[in-house]
Amino acid sequence: MGIKTKEFRKWKISYVNELELNEILKELYEKKYYNWQCSKINPVIFDVGALIGETALYFKDQYPQARITTFEPSPRSFTLLKRNVSQNKLTQVRLINAAVAGKTGKMNFYISKSKNNPWGRGDSLKENKFNNKDRSKIVQVSTVMLSQYINSPIDLLKLDIEGAETEVIKEIEPKLKYVKQIIMEFHASVYNPENSFPKIMEVLKKHGFKIKIYLSRWLLPNFAVSLMLMFLSILKVDEYWLRIYAKH
Repeated sequence: MGIKTKEFRKWKISYVNELELNEILKELYEKKYYNWQCSKINPVIFDVGALIGETALYFKDQYPQARITTFEPSPRSFTLLKRNVSQNKLTQVRLINAAVAGKTGKMNFYISKSKNNPWGRGDSLKENKFNNKDRSKIVQVSTVMLSQYINSPIDLLKLDIEGAETEVIKEIEPKLKYVKQIIMEFHASVYNPENSFPKIMEVLKKHGFKIKIYLSRWLLPNFAVSLMLMFLSILKVDEYWLRIYAKH
């Protein structure tokens, strides 16, 4: 794995795939996918699916005194996450080398087979069009139950967990009273039918969250979401992604 380092704003970022890094930084700083507001100067943030630390650095740009807990199962990404936190001298950042799931233990995890230019953002516990037994390398990773870490208020829960969203939202449902805001990437795939957008909506609405849905940069009104899901089903689209913003 050829690790490179670049300067970005006030940060030093170590990485292996420059195209992926630049794509993520564009989403963060230009498209502002994870822009959010908090009245506190030291918010509590859970960064679940932290990759190499791009979002943790972004949150530290927004709130230098933020208290961040990161979860990242990929051995390759976690090595870079540790390096990026260390070389930028980030404080109040906790690193957990595990996937979040419905149970604690060990599970198969799909990662890129590429040795020279691997993509990390699609690494997943779940099979999909791009990560499966034929196209990916399978490694064993530790899994934890996110609910075990939620025992006090969380200002922002960021979830980017590649198809495990329904499983995790159901697992933390008794603790949602502690969560003030959620930004979640929802990954739909015909290969992973148990990941259910309607089920996630049902749980979040039940617990009083106000919800906004985005397709790329575009905010979708409720009627448009329903129509879009109907047409995607008719057209047999096998993969799509939505961003869910939920706020108490």
